[in-house]
Amino acid sequence: MKNRQPGFIRRLLSYTLLLLNIGSVIWLGLCAYAATTSPVEVKHIALLTLTTPFAVLANVFFVFIWLFTSKKLRSLLSAVVLVVCYKLIFTIFGFNYGNNDMGKSPDRIRIMTWNVHGMGIFKVPRDKVFEKEILNYLKANDADIMCLPEYSVPKTDPLKPYGKKIISDGKYVDYRFHYDNTLGTTIFLGTAAYSRYPFHNYVAHQLAEYTFLLQGDVALPGGDTVRMFFVHLSTFGLSDDEKAYIEYVKQNSSALANSLGLTRSFVWKFNYAFVKRAEEADKTAAIIAQSPYPVIVCGDFNDLPGSYTYTKIRGTLNDAFVDKGRLFGRTYSQILPTLRIDHIFYDPTVLKIVGLECPHTELSDHRPVIANFEIIRKAGK
Repeated sequence: MKNRQPGFIRRLLSYTLLLLNIGSVIWLGLCAYAATTSPVEVKHIALLTLTTPFAVLANVFFVFIWLFTSKKLRSLLSAVVLVVCYKLIFTIFGFNYGNNDMGKSPDRIRIMTWNVHGMGIFKVPRDKVFEKEILNYLKANDADIMCLPEYSVPKTDPLKPYGKKIISDGKYVDYRFHYDNTLGTTIFLGTAAYSRYPFHNYVAHQLAEYTFLLQGDVALPGGDTVRMFFVHLSTFGLSDDEKAYIEYVKQNSSALANSLGLTRSFVWKFNYAFVKRAEEADKTAAIIAQSPYPVIVCGDFNDLPGSYTYTKIRGTLNDAFVDKGRLFGRTYSQILPTLRIDHIFYDPTVLKIVGLECPHTELSDHRPVIANFEIIRKAGK
């Protein structure tokens, strides 16, 4: 009996790994399904998109595990699903380790999207030094076109308290702002767009009660006219206390079992937000499809690559991160290192990306996405 025990344990371990491997294959398959399936149609499916990077890593793990056993053929289980889902994988992970050129020149354009978290408005009491640091940061990044979700202005004047300074520092010739919410009785929060090229045919499309898609046409130097879209889609609606709780659970996993009611609240909020964003994404995609010009879309989508929202809005456009980014490209500094929820999509027939940065900063809970493009000049221009 003792001689049989080691063999039994090995077989048990082998079959346990096989079952776990099959589970990971199904997991990744469902994540791929969630990327193109609206949460309006299939309830709770969007929750899987939060786990896609981990499903990919689990299958990579099993490929290597089986290669070091006598059951090497079992590595094909995960290898096949990874190959089938390669487009999803290259959407989530950046594998670009070549030249990253952020240099400026007349035939280039730099586009930046950055959720500025109210420009310091949430600091109490007001911290003028902090606000000045934000303005200096915007100036230093020297973007030709900026999309700034969660930008704050007084209801009486959208040029105060920062607009005139940003316009002067950046030599911007056009500035647009549209509120999507209020903070108290005197402050608007919304999306701001600054540009060194005039916006033509400016429109603010209403996607939902508190969500707008800003549109403006820009004539690129020596190139085409492009239609710019700036957006800040619905958030998950988590309070600061709830975010702090998630951070606490990350350090104390036993706390999760003691707070099932709060966990159910998270699931409900997440599902509600996924559905809202899916509806906003459908409307956004329909508006983009009507453009007579090549398109650039940027902003805070509040959704991950591999989500329905991301897939629907991106459509046939290129993702600046996919073309030039590395690893996860995290843009939200809390909760998980996989949260890339701010995006820049572009038409590769008019722009060629040469550089991308997503630097960490303590000035907001988001990191900026800064893309440097060469303008593709048309014959005769």
